[in-house]
Amino acid sequence: MSFDQRKVTDNWAAVDYDRDVWFPIPIVFEGTKWADAAEWAFDYAGDRVRRAGHELTKRVVKKEVLPFARSLVVARHELAGKAAAHKLFFDCRDSTKIPVAVGIGLWKRVGTREEAFQYYGYWGAETATTQPAAEWFETEALGTGVRALWSGYSEESGQPGRYDQANYVFRDDGFDTDVHIFTYAWDHQRFLDVLPDLDALACAVRCVPDPDKV
Repeated sequence: MSFDQRKVTDNWAAVDYDRDVWFPIPIVFEGTKWADAAEWAFDYAGDRVRRAGHELTKRVVKKEVLPFARSLVVARHELAGKAAAHKLFFDCRDSTKIPVAVGIGLWKRVGTREEAFQYYGYWGAETATTQPAAEWFETEALGTGVRALWSGYSEESGQPGRYDQANYVFRDDGFDTDVHIFTYAWDHQRFLDVLPDLDALACAVRCVPDPDKV
């Protein structure tokens, strides 16, 4: 079986993420506290505007919260169910920061560990313009994986230009799962700002039994 025919793991993952840095992007809303994307976006837009130091007056809601919420709805629409991810998060400490999406893919093991690290580590590198820099990455929960970084040029998503990408890959043999964590950003400085947060997020992921199957 090739990686292009990979399947979702029979297990799942818990992510002990920092709520001051990250917020979740629901792929579906059933079982969440939000009725729909608009409600979710308004909730987090208001929170991040408040974190930027603004009191949520009617004027601030109209001028800042609602436009930010609309942008979150659009961004989620481009990601949920389309990205090769089973969990999605935004890195966004407050509304002055460009939200950067991160995906976590949870896949049933295919091939050898080395083959998996090669596939997920260099996933998307066909548009790289720099040599991907790969290094070992240590975590307590998932063990030793690989982190690969590069810059590239792409005309996808209607936003042609230079981007930066990061891939993390781990194999948890006990849970028969390959974990792929990835992000890309069009703003180089924002990408550099996110990397320490992303390192911490990778260390916060652990495989767990699927709660729907326990």
